[in-house]
Amino acid sequence: MPFATWMELLEYARWAPSPHNIQAWLFRLESEDRATLMYNPQRLLPGTDPTGRFTAVGFGLLNETLSIAAAPLGLDVVFDYLGVPLDVNATGPQPYATMTLVKRARPESLPRQLILDRRTSRLPYHDVPVSPEVLTELSSVAATFGHVLEFSTDPKQVGWVVRLNADTMFFDMSDPVARNEVGSWIRYSRREADRKADGLAAYAMLFPGLMMKLFVRCNWLFRIPGIYYLVRALYERTMRGTRTVAWLSGDFDTPESWHRAGRMLGRLWLTMTRHGVYLHPFGSVITNKTSHARMTDHFANAEREHDLWLLVRLGHSNLPPQAQRLTVEQLLVR
Repeated sequence: MPFATWMELLEYARWAPSPHNIQAWLFRLESEDRATLMYNPQRLLPGTDPTGRFTAVGFGLLNETLSIAAAPLGLDVVFDYLGVPLDVNATGPQPYATMTLVKRARPESLPRQLILDRRTSRLPYHDVPVSPEVLTELSSVAATFGHVLEFSTDPKQVGWVVRLNADTMFFDMSDPVARNEVGSWIRYSRREADRKADGLAAYAMLFPGLMMKLFVRCNWLFRIPGIYYLVRALYERTMRGTRTVAWLSGDFDTPESWHRAGRMLGRLWLTMTRHGVYLHPFGSVITNKTSHARMTDHFANAEREHDLWLLVRLGHSNLPPQAQRLTVEQLLVR
């Protein structure tokens, strides 16, 4: 089979997480040890991620995923980014980095099965905090990449974060730009999610597809006080049992730093998976300027060197549903 090693690795790589599950990556296989990573301009987020920084984090996640997947073969994947911006106006697949298979020079502590086991859990959690030992290990992983993971199990802090996330969701859905862009990635039915194999599946978000469709297309309904408070209560109910929240800070100013942050997040997420801990990112709190400022003020720390760039809840839950992914064949540029 031509390119057998690449095909094996891409079966793992396609499960790497990306913002809104956009899966903006494509691959052109050129030899047994060389390939080009490309991006699909139609899968970018110009409204909510205009600089492309979180999409670039996704490519960093892909980078770390491929590296871990290659370890049992005695290989590593070296990425050479081309320094090109993610251009939403470009036509057709665009080169983004070269990828080279090399002999592995360092051991790998994470088994690649974790890549397939990793999931985002938007389910209610089991009302127990993440253990201090695990949180210490996660902080160490972040520090290896020059980032700082801070966390809290204080019920007041956890409640504040859950409310901030709910505030942001309703605010974003009242903004036409954010609502239309996010709405275009929501898969309202199981059939649509299966067919498109991408995006935010309603069944994985614990909300009826019809309600989510109304939320996007008839948002004015949800600004009626009675309906607003009912739907908000239903949404916050999905967060019940949350006992741990965490936030990340680190260098996040250049494409190189975004890729590195993605690599860190990939390793952090798989370390959580090894301990049975799930993560639910509150990305809209970061991309919404008002909410980001509120978060920064709330968690102010004079010793913090860099800005906060991610807010999450962590915990244990039942096994969450798995979001779909495009097949390797759909991701290949021939």
